[in-house]
Amino acid sequence: MYIGGLNTCLYCAPAPEDAWILTDDVVAIPHPSPFTAFHVVIAPRRHVTAFYDLDVIEQRHVWDVLEVLRQRIAGSLPVMGFDVGFHDAGAAEPERHAVVHLLPRVSQARINLPADIEWVALDS
Repeated sequence: MYIGGLNTCLYCAPAPEDAWILTDDVVAIPHPSPFTAFHVVIAPRRHVTAFYDLDVIEQRHVWDVLEVLRQRIAGSLPVMGFDVGFHDAGAAEPERHAVVHLLPRVSQARINLPADIEWVALDS
């Protein structure tokens, strides 16, 4: 939660023990209600409501962490590909934090991905 400038947002002030990756700019944590096994949420540490509100360097850091996680997961599972979802907050939701979802695909079966997230399919 983000309350009037107080850093109580899960992504702005994450608990280090909950993070798979934690840097000065990016945090990656398991999704609290995963769509698949190894569903990870990657977020900038700076509170923004849209991915493209980040500067180019911050975006690059998110992509770098996403790539590290893709490699780690693919090294542990027989992954066929990944679904990457960009989840921006609406203008009326400044308390929400823009995040990127990473979901591994381990079979040809597709899951119903939420329509309010912009999804991109990546090969493994």
